[in-house]
Amino acid sequence: MSRLKAVLGEGGWSQDRDVIAPKLVEWRGRWQGETPLLVTPRSTAEVAAVVGICAAEGVAITPQGGNTGLVAGQIPRGEILLSTQKLTAIRDVDPIDDAMVLEAGVTLYEAHQQAAKVGRRFTVGVASEGSCTIGGLISTNAGGTAVLRYGMMREQVLGIEAVLPNGEIWNGLKRLRKDNTGYDLKQLLIGAEGTLGIVTAASLKLQALLASRAVAIVGLASPANAIQLLARAKDETGGAVEAFELMGRLGFELTVRNVPGLRDPLPEAHPWYVLIEIASGEPGAAEAALERLLAGALERGLIADAAVAQTETQMKAFWHIREGHSAGQKPEGAVWKHDVSVPVSKIPDFIGQANAAIEKSFPGTRIVAFGHVGDGNVHYDVLQPVGGDGDAHGAQREAGAKIVHDITAGFGGSISAEHGLGAMKTAEALTYKDPIEVAALRAIRGALDPQRIMNPRVLF
Repeated sequence: MSRLKAVLGEGGWSQDRDVIAPKLVEWRGRWQGETPLLVTPRSTAEVAAVVGICAAEGVAITPQGGNTGLVAGQIPRGEILLSTQKLTAIRDVDPIDDAMVLEAGVTLYEAHQQAAKVGRRFTVGVASEGSCTIGGLISTNAGGTAVLRYGMMREQVLGIEAVLPNGEIWNGLKRLRKDNTGYDLKQLLIGAEGTLGIVTAASLKLQALLASRAVAIVGLASPANAIQLLARAKDETGGAVEAFELMGRLGFELTVRNVPGLRDPLPEAHPWYVLIEIASGEPGAAEAALERLLAGALERGLIADAAVAQTETQMKAFWHIREGHSAGQKPEGAVWKHDVSVPVSKIPDFIGQANAAIEKSFPGTRIVAFGHVGDGNVHYDVLQPVGGDGDAHGAQREAGAKIVHDITAGFGGSISAEHGLGAMKTAEALTYKDPIEVAALRAIRGALDPQRIMNPRVLF
């Protein structure tokens, strides 16, 4: 500890319980950790010094960005906690290269602001944009609302600077679209949850601003109708669908009821809802495309009703209903949360089978299914019965997860769509992963981190 304190100097570390405490618990309060020392390096060189000392002494490290993760990958259990909160430099923003170079502690909100200053967009969007950081988004390969059109975080990264487990700095901050020179080390680090190194900066893709944008919330009868509507939307807009978000009635209702300032934009309740966003580079084109899509869908009986946002304020309000789903559930008591993905065509079957199995095994529980249906990602949450015992419901979490995840696997899906495995799902993932794949992943990790000091409880 003394060597770490000396190399970081005053302000670069803390053992103050009041300072450390907020970093040891995730926002839902489910995971509580402990650490002997918080280190807050201010540069890549200081990160390298910390990792080098820890490697020499065999001391384990848990890296942490904005502490917005939901699977306990960022919560230490006795390891040194390395926060990237002070790595906040904006190194470059270049509209000619359509790239920006940001350090790992820069928030997603700030990334959006920097892109906007040069007339560009950074297209990753998640509800926690004010606190989640670039390093964390990369390390968990975050998804978000625009994956349908632009892809996961993996697709937004051109280059990475990282400190490897031996303390060496890898300067891979290229901004090339083409580099066909062998293995792509940055892709190994993306989604690795800090196990193969600590991301300290990244070169990120920028996109052009779009001239028109249109948002609607539609009511419909079933997820099957939603999938048909998605197919029509993609065909009719030529790929201009930016987001396509599915919400069941219960989650929609709880959000409107429990999140201040929201209201139902449709006059009648519907079993399911979809939020659609279409964007185009041509003025007025998005609005016209959405109008055509909805008119045709109403005529064919795919949807029952629709509300189109008329102002930017209304657009934000519609999105707030979707993004407020987790907050809307909070006052309802204990909940099991599942972040799964299946082929888009199988979403209706997955929801139907999972609902039947959960309702049979756990009568009275309330199911909230919602998510990024355009890319197959379903957030499948199971709330305690009304007036039920939260502790008793929480005790059944693992049994419920096995049911949901077995059904997911049966459709060729994944038990983690966008949040990673963390400490929460690492052991469980071995049940579903191909042993040959696991062996290869372990060989890679063993080569880069033979002492397993980097986030040791996470991944394989």
